[in-house]
Amino acid sequence: MDWLSSIDLSHLWNLVIAQTPIPTPTSSPLSNTAKVSNDIELLKSQLEVIKSTNASQLEFLKNTNVQLGENFNRFVAAMQFTLVVFAFLGGFLAYVFGKNLEDAKKVASQVIRQEIDNRVADLVKTEVENVKRTLQRERVIGSTVVDYYLPSNDAEPNDCKLLRQRGFKQIRFGNQKKQPKKPFADVVVLDLINCNLLSGKDLNGLSKEEADNQREEKVKAQIDLALNWLDKETVLVIYVKGRFKEIDNLSIRSDYYYASANTPVTLMGIVADSAYVAYGERES
Repeated sequence: MDWLSSIDLSHLWNLVIAQTPIPTPTSSPLSNTAKVSNDIELLKSQLEVIKSTNASQLEFLKNTNVQLGENFNRFVAAMQFTLVVFAFLGGFLAYVFGKNLEDAKKVASQVIRQEIDNRVADLVKTEVENVKRTLQRERVIGSTVVDYYLPSNDAEPNDCKLLRQRGFKQIRFGNQKKQPKKPFADVVVLDLINCNLLSGKDLNGLSKEEADNQREEKVKAQIDLALNWLDKETVLVIYVKGRFKEIDNLSIRSDYYYASANTPVTLMGIVADSAYVAYGERES
């Protein structure tokens, strides 16, 4: 509010006149009147400055008050909207889950527990199946008989001893002095590595082509000998280094299952796989 409008200028004028010194008999009337006029003009200018300054301050306060009012109104409107949203969500949740959120917590816990149970059940089922397959494989190996033949008069090689440690039912070692006999085994290993059959002195002095032909003939002769020890369900494993045409073409002239290996590690794996093939043939 403009407080200047409440000031009584006539009263202020009387006050000014009252405070004005009364001229002494010795003072000049003209000079006293001029002095009073100057004081009145100075006072009027000061009043105008004060009025202008207070008017600016009042206008600033008025604008500030308006802005505060607008901000407060926006804040109130925002809070009302937020309360409406929360009220709606609360009503929705109460409608879906009941009077409070306890039902929602229970439902969420049940869903999570069910999902965990399903995942655990799947993992357990998978592991059980893996264990079953492993046990089945080991059961097959434990029931398999292997004939290990070395076409020389040498003693049992380390590769044959390694197969014994694998857990086969029986490993029967044979050489030229003691060839396999009936009943034939489930898997027959023909060892062409731990003998000097393919690197004998009889190959010295021959050209590469002649030596390769000699090796092919020797491989064929040993395979033909081993085929006589096979039943329909028996698998032949040829343990040899290098590649030979007689082995590649064996499927053309024979109906028996066969495989080849060239290292002790592959020999162990292929004999185990062959045991599984032989078992499948026996059970079919």
